[in-house]
Amino acid sequence: MEKCLIAGGCKVKNLKWLNSVSKKYDFIIAADNGYKTLKEANVKIDIAIGDFDSLGYVPEDVEVIKLNVEKDDTDTMSAVRYAIDNGAYVITLVGGIGGRFDHTIANFQTLSFILSNGVFGKIIHEDNEIIGLLPGEYNIKKRKGYSMSLFSMSDEVTGLCESGVKYPLDNVVLTNRFPLGVSNEIIKENAVISFESGIIFLCFSRL
Repeated sequence: MEKCLIAGGCKVKNLKWLNSVSKKYDFIIAADNGYKTLKEANVKIDIAIGDFDSLGYVPEDVEVIKLNVEKDDTDTMSAVRYAIDNGAYVITLVGGIGGRFDHTIANFQTLSFILSNGVFGKIIHEDNEIIGLLPGEYNIKKRKGYSMSLFSMSDEVTGLCESGVKYPLDNVVLTNRFPLGVSNEIIKENAVISFESGIIFLCFSRL
């Protein structure tokens, strides 16, 4: 596999959107109750992974990896490990935010795990997209009708520079204890973001 989409258990209302998004990926994993969402969106599932306590039954029409209910990994984390072990270099989580807040936080940490394994990762939702960034320089295209925020997911991010935005930054330290990067706006065709160390979550949120 190359590009993997993993569907979690949070409700996705726009099923046409999900069906369209799924076509960008060559491998689709349902994590527990994500099976129901993908089926409702008429998305072909390659494998279902989980303990299926949320779904309430074990799917019979796709390949299944059945997990124990008592385990350290969440179903989504187990799906991520499977994707990494099978060569995915892009992993996108859908149905990972908007439901139980503890699961949302767990999925943020799962996104950090994806990045720490050298894999590009993001979380998508109808109205939000959260992209994990490792140190480097990035050109970020303007999205009409969206705000852009930067959050440090490590203790600190150093050498952060941000240009082409309403509130630029020049060689600052961004920490995970103060939301300095929230609610910015791209005012040019592209914003340029660079930093030297740490992990950033870049969030686009519909206004």
